[in-house]
Amino acid sequence: MKSTSRIKINGFQETVIPPKWINIKYLLIVLGGVAIINQLVFIREFLSVLDGNELVMGLVMSCWMILTGLGAYLGRNFKISGFTLEKGLNRLALLSFMPFFLIAALYWFKKILFPPGTIAGLGISISGIFLLLFPVCLLSGYLFTQFSTCYSLSNNDNRISNAYRYESLGSLIGGLIFSFFFGYFFNSFEVFGLTTGIVLILRAWVCNKSIEKYLFTGIGIILPFLVFAFNPDIHIKKLFYPGQEIIRDKSTRYGTLTVTQQHGQLNFYENNSLQFYTDNIIQSEEAVHYAMVQHKQPKQILLISGGISGMIQEIEKYKIEKITYLEHNPEIFNEWKNLINMTDFKNVEFLKSDIRTFLLRSKSIYDVILLNLPPPNTLGYNRFYTEEFFSILKKHCNHQSIVCTSLPSTGNYAEANALAVNASLYKTLNSHFLNQLVLPGEKNYFLVSDNSLSWYITELISKKGIITNYVNSGYIDDRLLKERGESLISQFDQKVKINHDFQPYMFLRQINHWFNYVGGNYILIIAIPALMFLMCLFWLNPVTTGLYIGGFTSASLEVALMLIYQIYFGSLYIASALFFSLFMGGLVVGSRWKFKNKNEFSMRQYSLLQFALALFSILLPGFLLLAGKITFITLLQQFMFFIPVFILAFGIGYEFNLASRLQHYGYSQISGINYSSDLLGSAFGAFITAVLLLPVCGLTITCLVVAGLNLYSGLRVVLTK
Repeated sequence: MKSTSRIKINGFQETVIPPKWINIKYLLIVLGGVAIINQLVFIREFLSVLDGNELVMGLVMSCWMILTGLGAYLGRNFKISGFTLEKGLNRLALLSFMPFFLIAALYWFKKILFPPGTIAGLGISISGIFLLLFPVCLLSGYLFTQFSTCYSLSNNDNRISNAYRYESLGSLIGGLIFSFFFGYFFNSFEVFGLTTGIVLILRAWVCNKSIEKYLFTGIGIILPFLVFAFNPDIHIKKLFYPGQEIIRDKSTRYGTLTVTQQHGQLNFYENNSLQFYTDNIIQSEEAVHYAMVQHKQPKQILLISGGISGMIQEIEKYKIEKITYLEHNPEIFNEWKNLINMTDFKNVEFLKSDIRTFLLRSKSIYDVILLNLPPPNTLGYNRFYTEEFFSILKKHCNHQSIVCTSLPSTGNYAEANALAVNASLYKTLNSHFLNQLVLPGEKNYFLVSDNSLSWYITELISKKGIITNYVNSGYIDDRLLKERGESLISQFDQKVKINHDFQPYMFLRQINHWFNYVGGNYILIIAIPALMFLMCLFWLNPVTTGLYIGGFTSASLEVALMLIYQIYFGSLYIASALFFSLFMGGLVVGSRWKFKNKNEFSMRQYSLLQFALALFSILLPGFLLLAGKITFITLLQQFMFFIPVFILAFGIGYEFNLASRLQHYGYSQISGINYSSDLLGSAFGAFITAVLLLPVCGLTITCLVVAGLNLYSGLRVVLTK
């Protein structure tokens, strides 16, 4: 047994551990790595299972931070006696292994409570997220307080900011591994198998007994092997696709792509949501012929998504010269080409590029542009329905060009939010094109052009001699089609807002439509967290308030940067790991910043940091506006989004460093209170920004609100005697 002694620190009696316990820093690094990988996988799985949009991401991040902060706060009374390095690794192995059962439970609950064709309600979604994250997040936060307390005691000095740095370093390493390796090549169970195996091998490394060393090494090697051999991910997902054979299931930059086969029909799912299937005759004919017959001689066609469902074959019924074909998820091409004979499409140019990036770079003019994308129920899809997008698209049109996009059918009795979404798209398109028609069918098709348009589709089909199975006079009455279209347009409210990238009116109304469907209240969902945030803001002391607002600032601006990245590039699904990694890198550098003397960690220095964060928030919109104009080099444009992430994280890490020196408690008290305050503020920042500030108020107002909060926090510190 190692000897220990007791000293008093700021009035609190603490146990001092011999210097050999400096090895605790390695536990902090492993904790950070395991925690960030768990977080990224859970975000990915919840987005997939809950058909998630950015609201789900905000909910997951908020619950994660609240529960982790709660664990850290509970750990403030941690007793050091009996703790060893081996016990610490045992707990880390448990932390890495628990997600196996939690992810399986997530899919099981989805299967039992929400079978195919149903939508998870908001209340039960929040409850499910909270309950499934509870054990892993609580343990993660508790272990941070435990390890950071041990690390400080091992040096008989306040090393909490150093502990924060090592935990952030581990998160940086784990995030980079996930960004460039785990996230691309492995499913969730394989990722957990690998992380658990690594922790068990580390556990074997510190064993003194040979039997234990061989036992932990063997389990660490065999467990990942069994996971890869039996592939539980596929067996669980088969529950969601009864009667279908899963041909491919992989993670992409845009989401989890699953391809199934059923009686010769191929079905393509993204995040468990059916996007399209082959040989969809009715929808393919409507989406193609409603627009194609409007042009006298269509030669150059731009097809954005939908070719797999049969639209290419319909387009080729005209005397075209070339089809330029893009998918919103380019990975779809890789799967499709392995399942069909690509030589059948001689006039088709397949482009594996982001849609908006291609349109910004290309100078081609098209006779007909067909957009067949999912509705704007995420910011990633809303970016294809905005004024900014149609402004880009208009540059690829001439006076004769026809553009067709669509929204889900509203039927004969449209719900108010669904009607507002259609009205907003109608108004947004009208700002760029002289003429517009809305043709109800399997979807509501919006046709626009600067040339004249005709309601009489089947008459034009007959004149051109195009042979169709459905879009003909045998099934469609032109006069009835016109009446239904005019009736729908007459219901549009002219006061609706135009849809924009940073003020996504259609996205918000889609969310409201979802709330109405599942029985939620958007205003109540926002009001309760906002009220709780304000209550905590006025309750905490000035130093803790700084950390609390700092957490809000970091999460709010990071979420804003991520969502704007989603608007520009649409590939946040994988890029989020890189955002988290660089943020952790900034925390490492900021928390490592050394003070020349004790006078540096003064209240004055702390207040100046709050004011600096306020200034950063004010300058951020201008910087992002500049980044948005750099369209000629995509990598440079993407890189510019990560610069403010690192700078922001540096400031937050430095703030945590200062606060750890300014708090007058025992080591475990400082660690628990500071870490939990930071995470609680982050939880509110992630949620309120994702569901209210950014989508409703826009980027500039969001940043001004954050700046105002930091000014308030800084002034509280200045006025403290």
